[in-house]
Amino acid sequence: MVRQHTTTLVRAGSMLSAMAFALTLGASACGSDPPETPSGTSSTSSSSGGPPGDGGGPSGDGGGPAVPDPDPSDAMFDPDHVIEVGITMAPEDWDTLRRQSRDVSDLFGEGCMDGPKESPYSQFPASVTVDGTTLEMSAVRKKGFLGSASMSKPSLKVSFDEYVDGREHAGLEGLTLNNARQDPSLIKTCLAFKVFRDAGLPASRCNFAHVTVNGEDLGIYAHVEPVGKRLLERHFTDASGDLYEGQISDFRDGWTATYEKKTNDDDPDRSELDAVAAALLASDAELDATLGAVLDIETFRRYWATEALVAAWDGYAGNTNNHFVYFDPESGKMFFLPWGPDMSFDAVDPLGAPGRPQSVSARGAVASRLYQTPELRAAYAEAMRDLLETAWKEDALLLEIERMEKLLSPYVRENAEAVRAATDAIRGFVSGRRATITAEIAPTPPAWMSPTPATACMTTVGTMAGTFSTTWGSLAEMDPFAAGTGTFDVAIPADNPQSAEAMGAAAGQDAGQPGLEFAMNGRAQLSILGSFPDGTVRALVFYVDPEVFVDGGEGPYDWQSVIAFAIDVTESEPVITGMFADGKIHFDKASTEPGAPVTGSFEATILGGGFF
Repeated sequence: MVRQHTTTLVRAGSMLSAMAFALTLGASACGSDPPETPSGTSSTSSSSGGPPGDGGGPSGDGGGPAVPDPDPSDAMFDPDHVIEVGITMAPEDWDTLRRQSRDVSDLFGEGCMDGPKESPYSQFPASVTVDGTTLEMSAVRKKGFLGSASMSKPSLKVSFDEYVDGREHAGLEGLTLNNARQDPSLIKTCLAFKVFRDAGLPASRCNFAHVTVNGEDLGIYAHVEPVGKRLLERHFTDASGDLYEGQISDFRDGWTATYEKKTNDDDPDRSELDAVAAALLASDAELDATLGAVLDIETFRRYWATEALVAAWDGYAGNTNNHFVYFDPESGKMFFLPWGPDMSFDAVDPLGAPGRPQSVSARGAVASRLYQTPELRAAYAEAMRDLLETAWKEDALLLEIERMEKLLSPYVRENAEAVRAATDAIRGFVSGRRATITAEIAPTPPAWMSPTPATACMTTVGTMAGTFSTTWGSLAEMDPFAAGTGTFDVAIPADNPQSAEAMGAAAGQDAGQPGLEFAMNGRAQLSILGSFPDGTVRALVFYVDPEVFVDGGEGPYDWQSVIAFAIDVTESEPVITGMFADGKIHFDKASTEPGAPVTGSFEATILGGGFF
């Protein structure tokens, strides 16, 4: 019984290995950062009624076209410069910082849509040296939601003015450093932001930083401009409006409360969000006018099409995640801004059905509602055609990829092969994307068949517990469960406890995904299979951080120590039935030496529903 499901489980393991660092259940956002306050002034923006861009709008002083004020931070975002960032802090503080994590049950359990989630991360004093200039008494904290969470290479937020009021360095109050943990090429974030900017949309500046902490080389990070006053001043005439960050946030019933207000947060009024949600309820005949009164639809279509063009599946349209919305006081309308686009330039959507269209994503309520209306669907296709004509320049993008690759090559020698393979995959994506998109939208755009569930919240469906005994490397064998055994107890639902009649277990690196070891930062995979008296065959897949995968190691399912999923493999196609939340896995023995014993035990609460 066990062995006949081996192929199915291997397929499930390969599927999850691709998902585990992409599928954050819509939670790979860069995390909630304090809004950036103005530093200096900028008089440029675009006029309302067209896509905001880098300057070119009226200055409002009657003196002709606006002339941008020099931005002292431009040098810090020089695309040809890798910033050297050295952080020195108390070792015990660094150890605490990198181990801080979010509670999965709190994020996705009952009540998860009640409001924005508070950050669990603390500020720690540090000395920070930027390109040779040392700023004592700076502050450093971890950042990130789930997908980018890491103990060995955490994303970081550096603040120069946390303890020294008003202090800046090169026009910046701090640094936002994203670890590119889900991107073996290291370039997707900056490349995606470039495409958004080339499309004439407001988007962050981005370059690279080489980061060390207490002398330890953490490698290359994406240095990203936070979405705040400085960025808004560069793109809008009036930067005093309300800015919100969206993480699993949408304009549908019960979802708007999750938007976190980033400016004017002393004003509790959030009715502008509800006005957008209400406008989506208009009839097809009235939708364009009703929604157009509160949203710049033309600019949204261009933003939406850009998300689809670069395959940013974890953004707003693709996953109701990783975005900001700004309510522009001058036009009275809402605009979308991109965030966290590290999951881009890959046609694989781990949350989508096989064969989903490449030319559109429409899980977000605004995108979904517009795409349901035939005339507005045609307008989306026209926006995509215009984007391909005006902003998607393959030759320029390929040159940019080559420039980034050469710039980073001195820093990635240890992982050069994996980086090269991932970068070549992006080249292939860029080269073939126009043909893929054009074929889909001609003569008519395709249907979208992947609606977002009514809620992202999960409920507790039961518990699992057991033991395992296997050897390292068994995952790569033709029959990976021949050497593994253990126990596997399930109570789903709670009043129906069962024990597996047959067991298998395997451990190793997933051989089905080239370069995955680097993408996973060396995570170990443990797979457990059991057949039960009711005829169900269940699989568990654990992804374990190297610090936990040691003799005596133990870790919670917080998506940085351990990630774990429950899968039903009774049928030929595996079905994810839940994710592990409360509980832990313990290793009596664990080593990545070929043939080394891997033994231990696990217990967990299983969350299901929501996205599953």
